[in-house]
Amino acid sequence: MALVGRIYFNAVFGALGGLLGWMLFGVFGDKNVPDSERFWFSPLFWQLLGGGAFIGGAIGYFVVSVEAIRDRSLLRFVRLAAYGVVLGAMGGAVGILIGEGVNYRLVGWIGASRDRPVLHLLGAMLARGLGWMFLGVAVGFSEGIAARSLGKFSYGTLGGAIGGFIGGMLFGLALERANVSGGHASLWGAIGLIILGACIGSLSALVQSVFQPASVKVLRGWQEGREYPLDKINTLLGRDEHADIALFRDMKVEKKHAVIQRAGQRYLLRNNNAPSEWTRVNDRPVSQSCDLHDGDRIQLGNILLRFQARAAGVKNQKSRG
Repeated sequence: MALVGRIYFNAVFGALGGLLGWMLFGVFGDKNVPDSERFWFSPLFWQLLGGGAFIGGAIGYFVVSVEAIRDRSLLRFVRLAAYGVVLGAMGGAVGILIGEGVNYRLVGWIGASRDRPVLHLLGAMLARGLGWMFLGVAVGFSEGIAARSLGKFSYGTLGGAIGGFIGGMLFGLALERANVSGGHASLWGAIGLIILGACIGSLSALVQSVFQPASVKVLRGWQEGREYPLDKINTLLGRDEHADIALFRDMKVEKKHAVIQRAGQRYLLRNNNAPSEWTRVNDRPVSQSCDLHDGDRIQLGNILLRFQARAAGVKNQKSRG
């Protein structure tokens, strides 16, 4: 259920980003930009560049900051959202230009749509998929950079690329439907961007969850039922706004209470100068450090967590430490 919840929230916030991008583009975009045979640095070029930046920035804004929003952490939200907006805007701008360029080449190669409508549709979908894949990559980049996590960087980038490609293809399908419907073009454009954002958000979360080596799940206390991935070498737990696993509303939890450290194939809980009576593993006080094994229960203050080693290659050795 924790995985489903994570995918759900990422999909919802990604869809909101797509909707916001469509609204911003509708407000600030110039609808009367003439076509031009000389595309580069023409009015059409700047129109597409700005539109891609609006769409990518909005999707990146929501997808990258979703964890901070769920934690209700204002400082983390500001930091994560900044990365998401900047890198998402860059990815969106590049992606839309590549998509349009590839689409132009494919249409020229395939021929007129009236002669080969199916090939034309597939070409348009493939072009948009390849283009928006760059937005998904940028969102994955920004997630990893903001979290300072190599695991989130690599898996988030992979998931974002897959989501961007699939969402981009569906976006291309929506655009073709808009061209057919005529009067409902704006509606189909909005639907396409909502689907694009949802795909990037959900696929990014899915791939990260599948490949994450370990996680902790909140069994009691703040954010009960929430699952946090352990995708960094050192994962900070505490009440601090910048903690990787923010445990608010329990004053017995220190701001920087403990660190879960990955050392090779081992995971260790290190007490960060917090009272040992409020730092326990399987109800045993931890004054310095303790090895963690699959299913171990970690108690910080009154908050109870369960350590979960998911990857088959992660084997905690009880004889060490």
